Amino acid sequence: MWRDRIKIALVLCGCALCLALSNPFAARGQQKNKAAAPAASPNQAAQPAAPKDYEHFTHQSHLGTVNVPGTNHARILKCDSCHDQRDLQKSIVETTTRNKQLLLKFPGHKACVECHIPQFTGQPMQTCTICHNTRQGLTARPPQRDFPARYDFNAFFDAKQHELHVGYNLPNGQKTACNFCHKADAAKPAPLTIAGHPECFVCHAPNSADQKASQKSDCKVCHTEQTTNIQLYAAKYISRAYGARFTHQQHVGYTNGSCSECHTINAGYNQTAPISLKVKEHLTPNERSGRGCFSCHDGGVHLGRKVFSGEPGSEGGGSCSRCHTRDDFKVLPSSG
Repeated sequence: MWRDRIKIALVLCGCALCLALSNPFAARGQQKNKAAAPAASPNQAAQPAAPKDYEHFTHQSHLGTVNVPGTNHARILKCDSCHDQRDLQKSIVETTTRNKQLLLKFPGHKACVECHIPQFTGQPMQTCTICHNTRQGLTARPPQRDFPARYDFNAFFDAKQHELHVGYNLPNGQKTACNFCHKADAAKPAPLTIAGHPECFVCHAPNSADQKASQKSDCKVCHTEQTTNIQLYAAKYISRAYGARFTHQQHVGYTNGSCSECHTINAGYNQTAPISLKVKEHLTPNERSGRGCFSCHDGGVHLGRKVFSGEPGSEGGGSCSRCHTRDDFKVLPSSG
């Protein structure tokens, strides 16, 4: 009897041993099956990366730490890595009238080739059209194209700076008045021109005679942040009600160029100018101390001339249509 028990025990031990030896191989097979990925079909093959577009420039890809194309190197780029204000007039190729008037100058070849030698020298020469007009072909010295409109950087000038610039001493000894920066534009009767590089660079340029202002000549002094929501000031110039028949061109002549006859600068830091320019369109008889249209348009004599009244039913006026000729909210001189 005991012999039968020994036989059964030996059989069970043998089975257990076989099972123990086979499990590692089974486990390895399972791991192998798990690791083996199915072969990719032709339709699932990795698509090659799209080639980079070197014919269009963005500031976003050229600020901060950027990788040099085709290398493992990186560079730290700032505004003055490309833009040099020391000689804005000098150019070895012909430029446009607009660029000359606005003192807009493309960076030179040195700024490009430090990172883009293959794109600059290879075929096709992809980067040339960023700065050059190639309609007549790629000649030895192709002329510059118009500098592109600002589209990816803001231009910030707060109300406090606006106040501090009024009456500032210029390098030539004159003082800044409103019309130094803001001029009536006959092509756009209601809005005035806004100061740009020609006005700012009189003081804010590295070679300016104003040593204090010349220290604030870097691009980021005004262009403080990147943005894609750029709206020109002229686009904001709308009436709160119906479009008004008004022109600065006409009224600046009446006031002998004195903007303060209508406008007051309420200055404050980090308050965007020119929103801070205050002028009231309508003034009731109880608001005569304020300044606005009705300050003069009350039927009396102002600035040496008889002015019609804008109040309904008054002598010489009384009709809203004398000023409000549009229904599209734009402030322009006519309804056409």
